[in-house]
Amino acid sequence: MQTRVLFGFLGWVTVICFGIAISNYFVKFINKKYISKLGKEKKPMVDLYRKLMKIVIKYHKIAGTIAIFTVLTHFIIAFSAGRISITGIVAASFMVIIFLLGVYGAFINKNRKGMWLKVHRTMAFVLLLAIVIHII
Repeated sequence: MQTRVLFGFLGWVTVICFGIAISNYFVKFINKKYISKLGKEKKPMVDLYRKLMKIVIKYHKIAGTIAIFTVLTHFIIAFSAGRISITGIVAASFMVIIFLLGVYGAFINKNRKGMWLKVHRTMAFVLLLAIVIHII
């Protein structure tokens, strides 16, 4: 496989996995603000949404883990091919910090209301912007 093709493939796998991981926040937000307030007549829709939500929540950690491994591989290939960019370094750095905060929250400080979670979420939104800038 050509380096350029592999490079692009890993970049897009990273974006897709990060998209799955960050959707964890959105499905919970939508559930809290809208779905949980629907009446009993909307129960089939609520049940379907909650099934989708459980799937997203279940795969949040694995999607984030795959994203970190693919972004690091993407970075190594870019570095070795002399195609390194500042925007890529910034985006990859944010992703590493977000991942480390996730590991911290999952295994060390399991307090779901801690400052680590606020920083983890905020940086995820900053990473979204960094990825868009990097791709453009």
